[in-house]
Amino acid sequence: MNTPHLFDCFCDTYKPLIESRLLSELIFSFEDPRTVLEEAMRYSLSAKAKRIRPLIILAVFFLYQDSIEKIMPVVVATEMIHTYSLIHDDLPAMDNDDYRRGQLTCHKKFGEDVAILAGDTLNTLAFEILATQLPRHYSAEATIKTIQLLSKACGVHGMSGGQVLDLFGAKHTHNATALEQIHRLKTGAMIHASVMIPAFLECSDNTQLHYLDQFGHQLGLLFQIVDDILDVVGEQELLGKTIGKDLAQNKLTYVHFYGLEEAKKMAKKELEKARKTLEALNTPSSALLLDLLQYIGNRKL
Repeated sequence: MNTPHLFDCFCDTYKPLIESRLLSELIFSFEDPRTVLEEAMRYSLSAKAKRIRPLIILAVFFLYQDSIEKIMPVVVATEMIHTYSLIHDDLPAMDNDDYRRGQLTCHKKFGEDVAILAGDTLNTLAFEILATQLPRHYSAEATIKTIQLLSKACGVHGMSGGQVLDLFGAKHTHNATALEQIHRLKTGAMIHASVMIPAFLECSDNTQLHYLDQFGHQLGLLFQIVDDILDVVGEQELLGKTIGKDLAQNKLTYVHFYGLEEAKKMAKKELEKARKTLEALNTPSSALLLDLLQYIGNRKL
């Protein structure tokens, strides 16, 4: 299935703006060995990427606003955190991968020591950006709440906790409940936060927030099921990372647990649930989110 036209135009317009803003935050002008740290962060952030989380943030934000400057600190911070997680995920102590986003992984290019520090610095820089830039547009209370939501999504109750469960899941627990928990935390928490933070900042309608909360969970789960499928049937040149790593490392995935064909059926079912949630949201501005949903559900990369 082709990428929906609306989402295609959206990507063409906003991905370059996202990438330009990301790199503008990495201009430090060091004249000492810290230049290698800046270079490693820039290398990882400038790689060809889908930018799914920033695009989700903008798509939800556009339900309420059409000027992106207010939400850009959240866009930048979220992508920095995601990129740091990929740098660390690829390390020999974790998934031990050689390629990410179509190029050598950060540790293969700069060494493990610099890669670890590059990930650490992207993580801390993200929260510095939120703390210093978001108050230009939102109240102190809204800024603190945003930091709380994002830090929870990437901490022990979110991405990092999910990573630990993923490392040991197939060895210690092998059931459907454990599988869903791993992926709701590891991948789903950050995608859910990408939906809910702009909604929290701009929406005061509790009914809409309820449906967006549902949609965020559904979108995160759909993304992970499709990711598991692509690890088996995807093309490395398109995905930009090594294919078959989950199977080789005996990871607890939807394909591993249910089989490929059942996983495909589950993805279609989750996509339909999310589509119905967007219908219940009942706003004329949700067409972009619907196209984004179709893209995630039918993506090849």
